[in-house]
Order: sequence, then C-alpha cells, then structure tokens
Amino acid sequence: MGVKFTDEQFPPCPKSLFINSSRPLQKLLAVNDWDRAENVFKKANKKPRLFSGPTKPQDVRQGALGDCWFLSAVAVLTEEREIKDVVITPEYNEEGIYTFRFCIQGEWQPVIVDDWIPLNAKRKPAFAMSKKEDELWLTLLEKAYAKLHGSYEALEGGVVQDALVDLTGGAGEEIDMRNQDKQLEIASGRLWSQLMRFKEEGFLLGVGSPSGSDTEISPNGIVQSHAYSLLQVREVDGHKLLQMRNPWGNSVEWSGPWSDSSPEWTERMKYKLKYTPKLSDGVFWMSWEDFQVHFRSVYVCRLYPPEMRKVVHGQWRGHTAGGCPNFDTWHNNPQFLLRGVGVDAHRPINVFMTLAQNLCGHPPFFIGLRVVKKGGERVDPILYVHNLAGASEYVNTREVACEMVLEPDPRGYTIVPTTHIPGEETSFRLSVFTKTAVELVELPP
Repeated sequence: MGVKFTDEQFPPCPKSLFINSSRPLQKLLAVNDWDRAENVFKKANKKPRLFSGPTKPQDVRQGALGDCWFLSAVAVLTEEREIKDVVITPEYNEEGIYTFRFCIQGEWQPVIVDDWIPLNAKRKPAFAMSKKEDELWLTLLEKAYAKLHGSYEALEGGVVQDALVDLTGGAGEEIDMRNQDKQLEIASGRLWSQLMRFKEEGFLLGVGSPSGSDTEISPNGIVQSHAYSLLQVREVDGHKLLQMRNPWGNSVEWSGPWSDSSPEWTERMKYKLKYTPKLSDGVFWMSWEDFQVHFRSVYVCRLYPPEMRKVVHGQWRGHTAGGCPNFDTWHNNPQFLLRGVGVDAHRPINVFMTLAQNLCGHPPFFIGLRVVKKGGERVDPILYVHNLAGASEYVNTREVACEMVLEPDPRGYTIVPTTHIPGEETSFRLSVFTKTAVELVELPP
C-alpha cells in the first residue's frame, strides 16, 4: 500500500475545527477523534465508496455542525444538477486525496483534502454524512468547504444562496418576504408566479425560517433560524404547493396541512404530484399560504449561460470609497457604463445585476448599487430622483442583486456600486446578466 496523503494545511487537529481553539464552540466538542475513511467504514463493515449510485437530496444528512445553509444548497444541487461537477476526483482512492472545486469571486478554485474524518464518541462521522452508509462524497465535500473557509466552525451560520453560488458559479439573491414591496408582490400573485418561473428556468432555490435558535422547533415542526431546500413549486387543481426538505433528514417536519399524513392528500393529488409520503425523511409539502406564515426568506441562485454574463472588478480604496448617495463624496466611487450595442442600442435592456464584496476577514459591509441615466457620463455629487433608473437595497451580505428593465438609450447608463458608509474599503465584483448585446466598461475618473 502506498503512502497516504495528509493535508498539512488542514490537518486532523483542533485548528481545523475551531476559529479560535482557545475558545472552542461547544457543539464542536462532539468531535472525539479523527480517523481515516478506510478505518471508519471498516468498523461499520462497509467498503468505502466516493459515490454509491446516483445522488439524491434524501442522501444529505446534517451532523453536529450548524451548516444547514450549505447542506440545503447541496441537496438542491443533487436534485437539479450533477454534483460531480463539483467533485473532481472520480472515485474512492487508497491514497486518501480528493479534489473539489468552488466558484469564488467568479473564478473556479480547486480545493484538495485528505480523508481524515472527525468522529463523535460513537466513532461515527461527527458532521455531514450520506444516508448511504458506504458513501464518502458528502463528508469530504463539507470538509473541502470548511477548508476553504479556514475551519469547520466558520461554516456555523450562513445563507443558502452564497453556498449555491459557490457550488455553481450562478448569481445569488435573497427575497425577504417581510419587505413591504415583496408583501405587495405576494398580494398581487407576482411572487408566486416568479417562483414558478424560477423553477421552470432551472434556477436553484432554498428557503429560511424566522430567526431564533436552531434548537427551537415551532408547534408545527418548523425549525427556527434554519435553512431548507426548496425542491418543487407546483400549482395543481387550484392548490399552490411547495415541497421542501429539512437537511436533518429525520422526523422533524411540517405537521400541518399537506404534511405526510394530512387528510388533504387524495389519491388524485398523490398521483398528480407523483408523491408517496415517507415518514421521517425530512421531505414535506406545504401550501403557499402557510409558507408565508412559517418562512421568512427565499434564496435564489440564477443559472445563466456564459454568453449572457458581463463581469467587471473594482475596489473601494481611499477617496473612491465614497459611500452611498447620502454623502457628497458618493460621486468618487468607481463607475461603469452599461449600454446596448449594435441593433440592441435602440432596444430596452432587461437586466439582472449582482454586486459581490470581498470579505477579506471583515464582517460584510452594507453594499448596494445605483443605475443612473447620465448620458454615459459619471454621476454628479447630488443624485436627483429623475435621473435614477434603478437600484438595489443596501444589505450587509456578501452579495446583493436587483432586476430592472432599462429604456432604450444609445448613450447608456451609469452603474455606481457603493458601500453605505464612506471609507469602507474592499474589492468587489459587478456582474450583469442579459440577453441583450451590451458592453460594460469602467468610466475614467
């Protein structure tokens, strides 16, 4: 047998578990030991495999780590796409070396890990593990993502769309259903139609429950401050229904109308939705009306072909960290010209934009962008409402997004990405997605 690989950058020791090993997160003390995959599976009388048949959302099981946001994204990916796009190593190997890839700041980045696995007191994997007990890919994918973030503890808490973007290279956004504008879209039926369209177009979706502790469970079985996969959005016989999955993969499920054992399930509805209720698998259906009560956010990862994407990079440094339009320094921010080209110069531009900040070890700044009708020139110190063509909200997340239709203007529009407060310095990536032929270039100071 050849020499087995041990990753010195992410070794089997406390520094790979904790952000600060002198102040360990209590729940991660569940890790009692580390061992090679071969030995872990041998004790369970299993022969390890990287994959044991096709991957399914039901395979994804969360462990002691609070990374439901990441595992929900993984479950969505197994439903809609090929997880092997992320897992580069094709099969189990005795050397214990595996390569994964994640899309970071728009670039695919390989991550290499060994097969040392953190174990609990029962000598079973302490964190994520496939339901198929001879399968390794999920445990090692989680390990690679932990290495990318510096430790397993760094995966405690996050948002589903960030993980989906990292896994696919797509464009992420969060729909906050408490937002006043979104409440109007719910009332008009527009948001439901939008979710239906997202699924039809193959976008990846997750959802989040209201804030609280993930040890709190509502009387109807919804874990608080928890991320779920959104597997299906369907309208059948006048019923608006959503199918979701708890990454715990156990009996903690919705117990209200349309739950596994509820009387709403007629034979006709089971047939139309091809649904066979299975108790204790974490998968359940819920009505759109109940969803609005029990969930707070919808996480979206839009997947576009490369030809629809334009990307530019910039940074807020020194005087170019000008802050939002509330400050008279805002016109010092980096600015970019977006305009249609060729025959599309005289057509409306239906566009989706994302602004992603580089976190660089600091908490996320409040960031946002403004799209200004300025004849292709840089903006003035004062932003007048009649010049504003579109905008995102300012949110303290890794990435913000907005969608708009820009009226035809051959001279183009000026996009201004900003932090909310002047002087907040970091780099950023601006991505524009549209079917229209456009150019996206930085305007000189």
